[in-house]
Amino acid sequence: MRHFDDTSQVTELLEMILGPRERPLVVISTIDAGGEVGFNTQHVQDELRGDADVVTIATGAATYALEESLPPKTHVFNGAARSYPPSFGENPDYQRSILRFPSRHHVDDLINDALAQVTSASILKPAQRAVWVKAKVELVSGATGNVALLEDGRRVLINADRLPPEISLVEGLLLGEPVEGWLLDLDLSPEAAEPELGRFAQDSVTLARVIKVTELRATLTLHPLLPNFILRRREVFSEGDDAQSIPVSDVVRVGQTVRVNVDLSAGSLKLFLVNVDQDSLLVEPLPLLRGGQPWLQEGIDASDVEVLAALPQMESKEQSVDASPTLEAEQANAPIPIVEPLETTTSEPGEELVAVQVIHDEMLALRGAFERFSREMRAGTPLETLDQLRDELSSTQAELHRERQGRTELQRMVSRLTQELREARAGAQGQIQTQGGPTSARDEWHDDELWLRHEVQHAWVDRMNASDKKVHPIREYKVGSDFIQSLTQLEDRTFNKAMRAVVDVVSGRVVDIHSRELHQLRMGSGGDDPYVQRSDGAWCWRVSIESKTPQARRLHFWRLPDGGVELSRIVLHDDFQP
Repeated sequence: MRHFDDTSQVTELLEMILGPRERPLVVISTIDAGGEVGFNTQHVQDELRGDADVVTIATGAATYALEESLPPKTHVFNGAARSYPPSFGENPDYQRSILRFPSRHHVDDLINDALAQVTSASILKPAQRAVWVKAKVELVSGATGNVALLEDGRRVLINADRLPPEISLVEGLLLGEPVEGWLLDLDLSPEAAEPELGRFAQDSVTLARVIKVTELRATLTLHPLLPNFILRRREVFSEGDDAQSIPVSDVVRVGQTVRVNVDLSAGSLKLFLVNVDQDSLLVEPLPLLRGGQPWLQEGIDASDVEVLAALPQMESKEQSVDASPTLEAEQANAPIPIVEPLETTTSEPGEELVAVQVIHDEMLALRGAFERFSREMRAGTPLETLDQLRDELSSTQAELHRERQGRTELQRMVSRLTQELREARAGAQGQIQTQGGPTSARDEWHDDELWLRHEVQHAWVDRMNASDKKVHPIREYKVGSDFIQSLTQLEDRTFNKAMRAVVDVVSGRVVDIHSRELHQLRMGSGGDDPYVQRSDGAWCWRVSIESKTPQARRLHFWRLPDGGVELSRIVLHDDFQP
């Protein structure tokens, strides 16, 4: 994997980003100048399987130089990453290369960005190049069969090829309103609008969609690509003494479009439903599509969108989606069902339900007719192949999503089992430490020092792993005349702690263990008292055996002139005798 960490290399990376390529280019920046990367780069490479190139760049001088050379909002920095499509240099718009930040959710997004660009590059390979155009929405019929009128009079089909799965195409289209996107042949592909929260000021009022409701909370969203806002009961309605038992689900419902107050006082954007001024001027909600209309409209809930999409107001002569004269003649005779106005002036509940059912049935019939009409029009053309590839892509993406969900669940299970294993080992180790004590009885040895050296050797084996044993072997050491007597006075559990401290001292590892508090022993408790030195030139040192306990024990040892160690005594905290 190529890494760019010098400004002299930035020109080459710039040419890779803006120049012609056959594959997407994923550029991942380090979190800081230290070189740490937040994304699992190997995982990204493995998932892309060679369909995209992956490089890294050091945050700092290199990323600053890259930012100066790239178009606005298209650089990477501080651990973020982008996937640049092969044709990025032809239209270097930042919305074609979404900025992703390190997280479990965003690493999948980054991979999906690159995979989508691979698929687009393989499908959109005709000689004709996609161009950005503006049109007017003429028909909104659901996931397929959405029609727009170009400025030159041609009619095209609007598809969701360039939209992330969180964005619903039908909710981004409004009959008679403008729509923008990439045009290739008869297909218009809008792009998602990047949510801009800067339009909201303190105490402003806008619209939000209710996506989840419980008895105690309501979850709202300003835009499908933004994090959700969870509102507690007191943020939904004023709680008086008589409102303690009212569930939130009685106040708002899923799919409802509601007015919300915007609060920026805490430094981050928050929403409130309580005490919203219904007469206040609304701040325009965020659009779903680039160059499109606001996503939410007051008085129109999620359940209303489908009905509105199925009742287009268009003349029968405008129901053609191909500008060629040959197809226009065929499409003029295409059987498009016309929805007749329903007389629903009656106030009887039963008749209103019947009218709603009739609308629903006609809506389904109309949608099916447009889908069939769209398929028939494209049959036998390259567009039919494109439709098949889209279907295969959707199926593959759904399969990939299920596989990732399964993998995530497996990882959670492994993490849980690993944690349980650690806890079990810790419990077992704790039990061993609680039982503790010497591995052999002192009176079974004819020599006290041999017994001690056996215990030190055993503690060293338990304390060191294989690599530590190579680096920190037991060095030559002596045993002072009072050491074994001070050691045998300890309880079993404290004995084990003392032996671990001894191992750290005789192996030299003690200098790397901060908690041992290694320091020279002074003749008194004062900071200016002289250090303790023996007549043979040895200096006395002191390390911690215990901490945060009354009269925590310490280990005293002599550092000999030849560099060797002599164990002196195990003492209480306030004992400063060598």
